[in-house]
Amino acid sequence: MPCRTVPILDPHELGAYSFRLVFISTRIPPTEGRILPKHCSGDPIVFDDNFTPLTAVWWKERGAKGLLDFRDGPDEWLNCVNQVLDGKLSQTPTAKSALDANDSKRGLQLLSKREMQVAQLLVRGYSAEEVAKKNGTTERTIKNQRKSIYQKLKIVRSTQLAWAMGNGARAPR
Repeated sequence: MPCRTVPILDPHELGAYSFRLVFISTRIPPTEGRILPKHCSGDPIVFDDNFTPLTAVWWKERGAKGLLDFRDGPDEWLNCVNQVLDGKLSQTPTAKSALDANDSKRGLQLLSKREMQVAQLLVRGYSAEEVAKKNGTTERTIKNQRKSIYQKLKIVRSTQLAWAMGNGARAPR
């Protein structure tokens, strides 16, 4: 299968290329709830080395066509990629097990669109005051949203937020 690798860190750069498949790390949460920007085409395959039930469902709900878990082997990866190329949704066996293990709406799935936006800005190092200015609201509103985010993700401090965003579950203590 002919391919080329183009490492892209800014989603706006995607518009400069035409892709059939776009591989995305779970360590880079999408902005605005979409995996790919509107101006980008291609089928997104999300990869991780430890899909949890929460993260697997979270990415699938946002449009991932494939979930590729590195704990599976190269044959499973290739099968997943080929199924996505055939227009099907696919997961490697470990990612499928994580999807099957999800029994309720928890973690990142509980966050509203606005809470997700606020959480992403907080993870990037913005203060509550800066997030308020960016979103056209008050600092008090952002602090209330932050409190709600922490409750939904079952975390207690800001240092746990990045882990919870990347893994969809509570950080180990």
